[in-house]
Amino acid sequence: CHTSELRGAFATGEDAAPDENATGSTTTSIVLTNKGSRTCTIGGFPGVDLTSENGGERWSLARSSAKFSSITLNPGDSTDFKLNLLMTKEDEGFYQPAHVEVTPPNETTSLNLNWPWGTLVKQDGATHPGTFVNPIG
Repeated sequence: CHTSELRGAFATGEDAAPDENATGSTTTSIVLTNKGSRTCTIGGFPGVDLTSENGGERWSLARSSAKFSSITLNPGDSTDFKLNLLMTKEDEGFYQPAHVEVTPPNETTSLNLNWPWGTLVKQDGATHPGTFVNPIG
């Protein structure tokens, strides 16, 4: 699936959105929908970059060690992937995203989403960060 054929959005169901007042580990899902007129296949890890306000500091999320496969999407079909998040209410060592750039596997252009929640523990240099991306599907 090419970026131009996809629409991205944060899942908003009760089980999909993290608790805005949470601290610690939680998850959210990003839904990718085939808005094109043809069937396409997608699989693997999307690139996910968080950016601060005005495109400032960029944080490229690490990938989990999960295995993945490919999924075929008919026009109008959707799939998703989870982001593991390490939320915080602290004033030090935090990162406040403003935007999320999602680059589908094997693509070079991104879908841009507004970040709807609070701050994350800043672990952009960690070996095993608490905020990371899982594969599609």
